[in-house]
Amino acid sequence: MGKTVIERFPSREKRCGASVALATWRIGLSLARRRWQAHPVIVVDIGGALVRADLRTPLGLGLYRYGFCDLESRVLTRLLRPGDAFIDCGANVGLFSLIGATAVGPTGHVLACEPGPGTMALLEANVALNAFETLESHPVALSERSGTARFVVFENGSGLASFAPEGGGGTTIEVAVTTLDDLTSSLGERVALVKLDIEGAEVKALLGAHDLITRAAPLFFVEVEPEHLARQGASVDDLNRILEPHGYEAYAITVDGSLVKLSGSWRPRDAAHPNLVLASPSRAERLSALTAGVTGATGQASEGT
Repeated sequence: MGKTVIERFPSREKRCGASVALATWRIGLSLARRRWQAHPVIVVDIGGALVRADLRTPLGLGLYRYGFCDLESRVLTRLLRPGDAFIDCGANVGLFSLIGATAVGPTGHVLACEPGPGTMALLEANVALNAFETLESHPVALSERSGTARFVVFENGSGLASFAPEGGGGTTIEVAVTTLDDLTSSLGERVALVKLDIEGAEVKALLGAHDLITRAAPLFFVEVEPEHLARQGASVDDLNRILEPHGYEAYAITVDGSLVKLSGSWRPRDAAHPNLVLASPSRAERLSALTAGVTGATGQASEGT
């Protein structure tokens, strides 16, 4: 995979919200390294975990230039506790899996699911780089039943792979498919959080999670894109129908990383942050530090003052 240069990136505080001058300097440096370095793969620290940043790819360039300052990642780590089991569906190269592994610690457990073979190879390289013994990678897609299915993949690490991608292109392959019930059957009630970022198959995955929901009632961290869902015959209302009978409530993520409870339709507050946190009564107390001083309004989220 080429020679790897270990570079300790500036701390999260220094890189997130960095000055224009610092960002410009790193952009210039990345272009020079991509042009002149034979194997421009740099290892960067994303907050307790190391990740290979391939400067020949958009993802690698972004990690090197700006770090991993994803708002949702900060929310996710505040929802996890040492000893938890965290399931990352649509793990891509493992960014959320890795920061999740740091959050749950050596007594926790992380299952990272990524069906694309090329992207899975990148994920496994990142796992090996960190030597997390509690992180398992699974080359599977999630759906309502186990077996195999046709799946469309794109450039490794692009995050576009799907049962029904938008537009044309890509390469269709056959992949293994499993359910959340089958995947987590050995973890009992330890499953505290499930991330679903699977390009419109989120409803399918929840349909295969009846036993998990009954047994562990985990938090769900779900990307909600109505267009993606529609391409797979589902809708936002299906999320309500599956989870509301179990007492789940939906929370949108605000620009400052707090959560606001939604009433009415479970739709994100804006397209830039399409993820919702879906919480059962038994897990809702974990949200308390993220919901203080924030109120919701029917059908949409609104911040209190």
